[in-house]
Parts: sequence; structure tokens; C-alpha cells
Amino acid sequence: MDLLGEASSETRILTARHISAEKALPDTNNAVNTTLLCYSYSMQPDFGSYLAAIQPYACLFWSCGAVVLLVICALYFLTIRSASQFWRESINNVAIVLTVYPVVTASALVAIIIPRSLILCEAIAQEVVMIAMYHYFRMLIAECGGVDMLIRRAGASEHRLDTRVLPCCCWPCCVIPRPRIQKQHLTSLRYLILQMPVIQGIIYFIILILWAEDMTLQMQATKYIQVFIAASILSGMWGIIMCVRLAESLGLRPRARLLSLQLVLLIVKLQCGTARSLPGLFNLPCVMSLHPFVFVNLVQNCVTIMQMLLLSIWAWRLYSVPPGKVVDKVQHAVVSIVEDISGVFDVKAVKSGIDNKSFKDNGDI
Repeated sequence: MDLLGEASSETRILTARHISAEKALPDTNNAVNTTLLCYSYSMQPDFGSYLAAIQPYACLFWSCGAVVLLVICALYFLTIRSASQFWRESINNVAIVLTVYPVVTASALVAIIIPRSLILCEAIAQEVVMIAMYHYFRMLIAECGGVDMLIRRAGASEHRLDTRVLPCCCWPCCVIPRPRIQKQHLTSLRYLILQMPVIQGIIYFIILILWAEDMTLQMQATKYIQVFIAASILSGMWGIIMCVRLAESLGLRPRARLLSLQLVLLIVKLQCGTARSLPGLFNLPCVMSLHPFVFVNLVQNCVTIMQMLLLSIWAWRLYSVPPGKVVDKVQHAVVSIVEDISGVFDVKAVKSGIDNKSFKDNGDI
């Protein structure tokens, strides 16, 4: 037997005796590798690859989102029609405040269809909320009868501007004075609220420029820009809450309308920011061959659309009834009713006196 000839005729693999040739090697396509593959996908996929990844559910997402958007638009026009009967002096401000719900819904739907438009849609949604906050302030002043009437009524009842409200009341040593209501204070409140749409617009203009240059640069810079965004929003909300407290001291009830607007702000700002940070905090599994950042934003925008539907229904309930009655008007009504009742008793007393006099005269006769 030629051992050298047999060894050189074909290639053989030598293995140890404890390794079986029938035992298969472990599969490399496990959960860890799948997650790594998932994170290797683009955070800004083009429309073709994105459509191919969600192809079984694309029509479902888009059609349901379009139907909800149409329902919200119908609720918007229905609410404007009902509010025009009770808010004639500030119907333009009411219309702009209610525009928040269809605009935020449309922005979320566009972000679902085109993932690369996420930053632009987020900027539009947050800017429209800031503009609505300023028009809510104007609507509140109009509901109080205007600036001059508000100052006159606050001075007659000796009300002061409550400056120790959220977020200022959270400070350990809140020693901000409570001044009397004057025109200059209302002007300062107006500029304090007006800065929100201006500052937010400038900040998001810078963010969009950074995003167009490099997405990584934009994500790194956003961490530092968030400080200025938070300072602008908190100071503006401080001014709005002071105005609400002032209106409540005069007998109005605007807190429910403010809450319906604050919830939109929390959704487009806090909820969106929290959802965006999830892929960086956790190793999320791969779903539909999408980067976890894209998939989380897809789910978050779907939830936002449903939340806007619920808030639109609530806004329709709020603005379809007259605004809260002023306490002074209620007191005047009570006084007039008492006067009418006392007048009735006076008439009865006079009539009984006349009757008694007539009986007395008959007795004398």
C-alpha cells in the first residue's frame, strides 16, 4: 500500500475523536447578530427601501392615518361652527388654537409615509403648538373683556398677579413679588409668551441646517440645544399659567382648555423626545428589517395620530358650549332676582294694606 500516494490523492480533514462529524456547527444568524444587522440599517432610509420593509402593512398604516386625519378635519370645522356662536369676539384666535390638532396629525402622517421628513414634521408640529399658545393668551384676554376691562376689574377687586405658579413654585426660595395688575405687566406677559414661537422657530431653523449638513452632527448638537428649548417653553408656560390664575380669580374657567393644549405640547415634545432616545438606551430587536430608530418613530407617530383624535373630540366638547360664566354676572343675576322677589312682596303688602283700609272704611260707614 502506497500511503504517500493515498495521502496526496485527496484532501482530508483531521478531527479529534470527541468531535462528531454529524454534529452541526452553531448558526451564526442568532438574535445578537440579527440585532447588530438591524442597527446596521440606515436611520434615514429612502422611500423605496422603506416601502419594501413595511410592504405588508404600508396600505394599512397609510389608509388608517388618512381616515383619522379626515375625521379630525371634520371635527375641526364642526367645532369652529359651534364655537362661532359663543366666541364671536375671538373666533380667529379659537380657529388658530384648534388648528393644532389637524396640523399635528398631518405632520405625523407625513412622517409615517416619508421617514426622512421626521425632523421637518417635528419642527412644524412644535411651532404650531407655540403659535397656538400665544393665541390662547389673546383669547383669554378677549374673554376677560380686553386689557382695559381686565385691569379695571382686577383693580376693583384688588387682585394681584400670582407669580408663584408653575414652574416658578418649584424653586426652593421663590421670592418673586406679586404686583398689582397694570398694563405694563400684561404687556410683559404678552412678550413672555410671544417669545416661544419666535425662539422655537429660530432654534429649529438651526437644527434643520445642521440636519441638512450631517445627521450625526445634528443629533450631537441637539443635546446642547435642548437647554434653550426647555428654557423658552418653561418661561412661556409660566406666563400663560399666571394669566390663567388671573382669569380664574375673576370668575372664568379656562383651565380645561389650557390642559387640552398642554397635552399636545407634551405629546409633540416630551413623548417624541422619549421615543427618540429609546434606541440609544436599549438594544431593541429587529422588526420588519428597519433600524430601531425608524421603527420606534413609526409606532410613536401612529400613537400620536390616535391621541390627536381623542384630544380633538375633547376640544369639540370644550368649545361647543359657552365659556365659563363670570362670577360678577352671577352675583348681579342673584341680586336682581332678590330685588324682584322683594318687589313682589312689597306689592303684596301694599295690596293687603289697601284691602284692610277698604274694610276699615266700610266698618266706619
